[in-house]
Parts: sequence; C-alpha cells; structure tokens
Amino acid sequence: MSFLNIEFKMNIPNALSFFRIALLPVFIILYLNSSNYPILVYWALGVLLLSGLTDSLDGIIARRFNQITDLGKLLDPVADKLTQVTVVICLALRYSEVVYLVVICLIKEFFQALGGIILLRRGVKIRGARWFGKLSTFTFYGVMILIVGWPGMPRWLFITLVIVVALLMLFAFVNYIAVFFKMRKNFADREASANNTKSA
Repeated sequence: MSFLNIEFKMNIPNALSFFRIALLPVFIILYLNSSNYPILVYWALGVLLLSGLTDSLDGIIARRFNQITDLGKLLDPVADKLTQVTVVICLALRYSEVVYLVVICLIKEFFQALGGIILLRRGVKIRGARWFGKLSTFTFYGVMILIVGWPGMPRWLFITLVIVVALLMLFAFVNYIAVFFKMRKNFADREASANNTKSA
C-alpha cells in the first residue's frame, strides 16, 4: 500500500512514531486536569519524557539496524509536529505568554506540511530532518519538559526559554523555506533536462 509515492512499510521505528502520536491524548488529559489534581502534572511530565525517549530511539534503531524507510522519514517529523502543536496549545491554556509560540508553531507547521505535500506529489525523494530542525525539536522538548515539570519557574526564566524556542522555530522555518525552493528548483531543472534529452 502506498500514499503520495510512499510505501506503507511497518517496522519498529515506525511503530514507535505511531506510539508517540498515541501518547498525545494521554498527555492532554493528564496535563489539563493537573490544575485540579496536581499529582497529574508529574504523570504528564512522564508521558512527555517517554515521547522524547521514543523520538530518540526510533532514529537510533532505524540507523543501527538499517530500517530507514520513506514512511519513517515522513512519520517521524509528523509525530514531532503533532507533539509540538499539542504541547504548546496545552501550555497556552495555562500561560498566556505561550500564545505567541502557538501562532509561530501553527504557521511553521502548516507551511512545512504544505511544502512537503507539494514536493511529494511531484515525486521528490523524501529526506530526513535537517540539523536545524533537529536543534529546534531538541530544544523544544527540553524547554517544554522543564516548563511542565517546574510550574513555579521564575517568570524571567520562563519568558527567556519561550523566546529561545520561538527564535529556533523561526530559524528552522526560514531554513526549511530555503531548502524547499532549492529542492523545487533542482527538480524543475532535472525535468527540463530530461525533456530536452527526449526532444533531441
């Protein structure tokens, strides 16, 4: 079975990505109810830590045991994006300062998803996350884990961490825009070259 030129091939790394997605409603329920039952914040923190752990494991397993697939290259960032959007929305319901982060996150993920679909429909080969995307994701997880697990964090530190995450998201977004246009140009050049060869 395939979708957008991607073969649906299940293996352990891809199963871990699906597991991360399945953890999201669990996090939502635990975190949103933690205001009434404070102990639940630690369970929510545990779910977030587990999500981050499986995010690292799926990449390690895929590379170590040669289980890298096009589905995995798509599924891993999708799980990252869904996690980021879910967590920042939950935090924004409690901290008004995070609303700006939600806006940046939603705009970034929408246009990245749109760009990815455009490239896939044109048959462009999927590539894994770039270093700037990994840096943004790693920092996001670290900061969100800290905010969730330390509700009494000093305001200045909280604001600083949110700004750092926002700047790294924007940095990754700008770089991915450049990558998108470069890939689209390269694909168009190859098509033009192939057409010229056929004509000759």
